[in-house]
Amino acid sequence: MSKAKDIINGWSNYFTGGDQTTKEEAKRRAEICATCPASKYGLHTALLPDFTLSEIQGMYCSKEEGGCGCPLSPAVRSAEHQCPKNRW
Repeated sequence: MSKAKDIINGWSNYFTGGDQTTKEEAKRRAEICATCPASKYGLHTALLPDFTLSEIQGMYCSKEEGGCGCPLSPAVRSAEHQCPKNRW
């Protein structure tokens, strides 16, 4: 999947909830991201509430810590997105 399609897939699943497989995988990934040193709180917390994955609500993957810079809520829901730190 191209990077653009990957991003669109993640945002689509963020807004629609995705299917059951997506939800289960997103939960697994969110639990990993919540403890990662690259996960930081960003300014988008109020704009992107994540009530189903509260452990990563308002967080992004920090480029300064070797991450991708993506907001985590859509990133963990993208079918093809790969963790830049190879944690999932």
